[in-house]
Amino acid sequence: MNTQNVNTAASESTETRGEGQKHINLTRAQFADLCDYLVANGTFAGPGGLYWRDCNVLDAIAEPTDEPEARMVYTWKGWPVALYEFDIGYTLISAALNASLNMDKAQ
Repeated sequence: MNTQNVNTAASESTETRGEGQKHINLTRAQFADLCDYLVANGTFAGPGGLYWRDCNVLDAIAEPTDEPEARMVYTWKGWPVALYEFDIGYTLISAALNASLNMDKAQ
């Protein structure tokens, strides 16, 4: 995957979701490419890999599908840091995730 900022690769359509979260529309191919990038460069952390309170500082990108239990990609300032797959767990790019969470806590 080209490691450009996801926000610039996505469609410009965003809408507010929850506290500070944005919904970014990607094509199926873009979403699959993003998931492949996270799996190739991340570490599987299981179902407890990401704390629910940390999700408040991350943006969520839902898989473009009609399935109710679709995959979810989490980004921080447009950069991918985590992939959640229902019934499987999280794959994390730990260094990026830790940096993002520490920077937001310090502010």
